[in-house]
Amino acid sequence: MTGESSSYHSLKSVGRKTVRRRKSQFIGTASPASDESTARDIIDQVSSKVPDASHHAYAYRVGIDSVRERYSDDGEPSGTAGMPLLQLMRGRELTNSIIVVSRIFGGTLLGTGGLARAYADAGRAAVEAAGTSRYVLHQILTCQIPYPLWGRLEHAIQEADHLQLDVQYGAEVTLMLAVACDQLEALLNWMAEESSDSIEVEELDRRYLPWNQ
Repeated sequence: MTGESSSYHSLKSVGRKTVRRRKSQFIGTASPASDESTARDIIDQVSSKVPDASHHAYAYRVGIDSVRERYSDDGEPSGTAGMPLLQLMRGRELTNSIIVVSRIFGGTLLGTGGLARAYADAGRAAVEAAGTSRYVLHQILTCQIPYPLWGRLEHAIQEADHLQLDVQYGAEVTLMLAVACDQLEALLNWMAEESSDSIEVEELDRRYLPWNQ
């Protein structure tokens, strides 16, 4: 898997939450974003939906094997808005995601520490509302399995929570299977031992798939 990440985390959906601090409103929006163009579009959309906001701070991380990061305080004191959001995303290993926090000023200054906490709290609440998923790199396999071995292999696949994508019954059982890459070697060794190398295996592409374990 040279050059490939084994897993990443991303937001499931769009989440919005509002945090209030001394009459100011901090409206957090967390959203999936597959690339920088999508992230910029989301910033524009949020800005248009909250026109009364004096600031629209944001942070986003996109990419899997090579993650690109951007953040902006959007006029707030340096380090009080965008960076807390970026640190939140780094801490949760989020990528292909963006957080925008729009501030509607309530007339009372919060100080740099109060601002940073408010932006972080609004971003965190939005992330919780959106939910997160872990995606794991899987190897897709096709296996030609003699019928006498099928029952034992099917049970082992279910026990290990490998993803059975398709099965067809012909002269042999043809199985398409998704296996987490860090479990691939163990599965191939097990199949070779159990079948005395009678199971034919072809490795196809690799895909990032949701991981629920």
